[in-house]
Amino acid sequence: MGIAALFKQTALRLPDKVAIEFEDQRVTFREIDLQANKVANASNSIGIVKGDRVAQYMPNSLELVYSLLGNFKNGSIVVPMNINFKEQEIHHILHDSGAKAIITDMERLPIVRNVLDKLPNLKNVILVDGMEEGTLNFHEITKKASDREPATIIKDEDYSIIFYTSGTTGKPKGAVLSQTNVTSNLKALEQAWKWTKDDVFLLALPLYHIHGIGVALCGSLYVGNFTILKKKFVAEEVLETIQKRKVTLFMGVPTMYFKLLEVEGLEKYDLSSMRLFVSGSAPLSRDLFYQLKKAFGHEIL
Repeated sequence: MGIAALFKQTALRLPDKVAIEFEDQRVTFREIDLQANKVANASNSIGIVKGDRVAQYMPNSLELVYSLLGNFKNGSIVVPMNINFKEQEIHHILHDSGAKAIITDMERLPIVRNVLDKLPNLKNVILVDGMEEGTLNFHEITKKASDREPATIIKDEDYSIIFYTSGTTGKPKGAVLSQTNVTSNLKALEQAWKWTKDDVFLLALPLYHIHGIGVALCGSLYVGNFTILKKKFVAEEVLETIQKRKVTLFMGVPTMYFKLLEVEGLEKYDLSSMRLFVSGSAPLSRDLFYQLKKAFGHEIL
């Protein structure tokens, strides 16, 4: 079963449950599913079909979520890119992956424009927050599209996403994940972490890395929990949100946990609702592990 089919089951099981809260917007599982259908059908209408690479180069947003799931539904392969990358990095990834389209924002458009003439395969630049000559607007093309389930047949061995390595020993290399690579991972995490629809998940990881996308976002949409999505990580805001919203699950990288420990008056925050803190993406030192255990009363996973 492909990723999109797995998420579809969640939307059918919990259609009216709020799936994600982002800033002042709240969307249900059914609404996400229908928006993803629109993205898939809009993509087909502009010539993006199964097997094509679609790069995502934008901050955390609902548009990113819809784009990700829509590409899964029409069989195109997602290529996430770090929003802090400049011309050299994005040129390498777009060229190496053979990306046919890129979804980005006005802030990053000048960087994209600077490499466009070197990328003959890149046919579509899609903006989530504006319109300029030579670009398409995400909301305009999806508004006109059907919200019916696309007819694309997705097989277990089909590719789903290409994550680029950190490139510590050379240029970053595209690590290709199949549909089953992702879905089997989600099922394993559900069991190992006792992750359920009753969890309240605070997601402040960037959605361009396997931790943020392949574990956090995809995992939450699979199990059907309520996710509070942040545009970026702010330590004080994380602690306030855990206390106010009775958060049960949080995932971060070691640097984020360092910043949480530096918050003035850390001891005043009520973190008793928390069930699980997870650290990933980089090694968690022994010292930090024990500092966190003392401060939070939890052994960080």
